[in-house]
Amino acid sequence: MFTTPRLVAIALCAALNFAIGIIVYLVKLPIFLDSVGTILCALLIAPDRRAAIVCAFIAGFIGVVLSLPINPFLLWFTGTVLAIALISALLTARATDTFRARPLPVPAFAGKVVLCGVITGIVAATVSAPVVAYLFGGVTGSGSAFVVAFFLTTGQKLLESTLYAGFTTEPIDKTVQVLLAALLYRATPQEFINMLRPNPPK
Repeated sequence: MFTTPRLVAIALCAALNFAIGIIVYLVKLPIFLDSVGTILCALLIAPDRRAAIVCAFIAGFIGVVLSLPINPFLLWFTGTVLAIALISALLTARATDTFRARPLPVPAFAGKVVLCGVITGIVAATVSAPVVAYLFGGVTGSGSAFVVAFFLTTGQKLLESTLYAGFTTEPIDKTVQVLLAALLYRATPQEFINMLRPNPPK
C-alpha cells in the first residue's frame, strides 16, 4: 500500500493542507481550506479506495500535526479529517475521469465539484459541530467563530448555532476545496499518477 510514490504524494498533500490552512487561519477567514491536500490525495490514489482512504487520512492528519503549534484546536477535529478522507475516496474520487477529461466538460465538471463539495461540507459540519459546541463553546479561533456568534445573537442554542454556522460555511468551503483539488489533479502529469497506481484496482 505504501509505495515510495504514495509516500511522496502523502507528504506533498500534507504540506499543501498545512500551507493553505495556516494562512487562512491566520487571516481569520470564515472558511478553512485545510483539506485540499486530503481530497487531492484521494483523487491521486483512486480507484484503490482502501489505499485512498488510508493515504488521504494520513495526509490530513500530518497536516493537523504540523499545524498544532499555530492552531492547537485542530487535533480535536481528527474525526472530521477521517470523514473528509472517507467522502473524498468513496464519492469525490468517482469523478476522476471527468476531472481529467480533454477537453474539459464544463457542465459535468462543475456539477460534480458542487455535488461533492456540498456533501463533503454537510458531513464535515455535522461531525465537527459537537466538538466546536461542547469542547470549545463555539470559539475555535478561526473565522467561523464569527458566524457562530451571529447565530447566537438570533437566540439559537449553542449546538444549533454551531450546526447552522457549519451548514452555512462548510459547503462553500468544501466546494472551493474540491475545485482546487480537482484542478491540481487535472494538472498532475499522468506519469506520476500511473506510479501511484501500480496495481489494477480490486
